Amino acid sequence: MENENQIKEYDFDIIPMIKAGFARIEGVKLQFVIAFVIYILVAIVVQTLLGLIFPQGTIEAPNYLNQQIVGILSYPVLMPIMAGIIMMAIEHGRGEEVNFKSVLNYYHLTGKVALAGILIYIMTMVGFVLLVIPAIYVSVAYVFTLPLIVDKNMEVWEAMEHSRKTVTKHWFKVAGLMGALSIILFLGAIPLGIGLIWTVPLMFVTLYGLAYPVMFE
Repeated sequence: MENENQIKEYDFDIIPMIKAGFARIEGVKLQFVIAFVIYILVAIVVQTLLGLIFPQGTIEAPNYLNQQIVGILSYPVLMPIMAGIIMMAIEHGRGEEVNFKSVLNYYHLTGKVALAGILIYIMTMVGFVLLVIPAIYVSVAYVFTLPLIVDKNMEVWEAMEHSRKTVTKHWFKVAGLMGALSIILFLGAIPLGIGLIWTVPLMFVTLYGLAYPVMFE
């Protein structure tokens, strides 16, 4: 049996993959939008409640330390939901039926996914303190950590390193794909957010429903 941690040989073209993503979101846009709205609403509630304990300051005088604390403390609640949205995209890529209710199915992995999120966040912040380039590298390299934990049942550091080593083989292409999807997501938000109905599903389906299997399956 092939070692699951073996780095796979892969390649892809950014534009064709995004085009394929557009074709794959037909019929599942609503499911992904509802799932993402659940994530946003939970984030607002959790961070508002935590903000009562750790005041965020004002626009003129923000409390940056408390903002970081609130962000980190929200991870145990938010990371399982994000993992659920990612798994929706992976399952859709495998031809399985998806339902937005499944985003709440991963709280049994709270410890792992929250720890992964916190470690990636800390390493990204350290990268920004040192230089911007290391932070960019880290944010791209660890993008597949959560699905590797949930889908492949990897431990946290194992998943982080497997994601990093695999992404690094074609880091610029993965970064280019993420950058292009981010631009599309931003443009979708401009006309009163209406375009997010297409761009949010596109981001998840392309990155995790199409790129993930090419790189890890």
